Amino acid sequence: MFNRFAKDARRLAAAAQQTARDLGSPAVEAEHLLMALTERPGTELAELLADAGLDRSGIHDALEAESERSLAAVGISAQAFDVPAPRAAEAEPRWAASAKLAMERSLKIAVARKDHRIESAHVLLGVLDASHGTVPRALEQAGVDREALSSRVAAALPGG
Repeated sequence: MFNRFAKDARRLAAAAQQTARDLGSPAVEAEHLLMALTERPGTELAELLADAGLDRSGIHDALEAESERSLAAVGISAQAFDVPAPRAAEAEPRWAASAKLAMERSLKIAVARKDHRIESAHVLLGVLDASHGTVPRALEQAGVDREALSSRVAAALPGG
């Protein structure tokens, strides 16, 4: 799947795997791709995310709020549990459906634009294009205008 990915997109995938591992997750999710993008300070994508309130802390807060909201929807209080801090996973995290779908959407976006390589911006567009899941719900709760952010990200692509 990664043969069309540019070096920066491959580094992003590796960073997302490391983020999942550091957080003790057995799987790389779309949220790990999003978090990995914030770990590139000074890059145009990190600045676009930060402008939308999505620096590492902002993403963490949005995901935490979504988790609490989801638990509350089924009658569980997140404060009722003493959850231990995550420990780094020892095994290589597998690619979960949300991350795989984000990667597939990034490929479709690149093909539709007639781009020859998949860049990190394509991956971000693939993450933002999700209509269901944790990331879209978290971004909605955080008040992020995904459509406007997607437009800014698309404009950052060559020929955008």
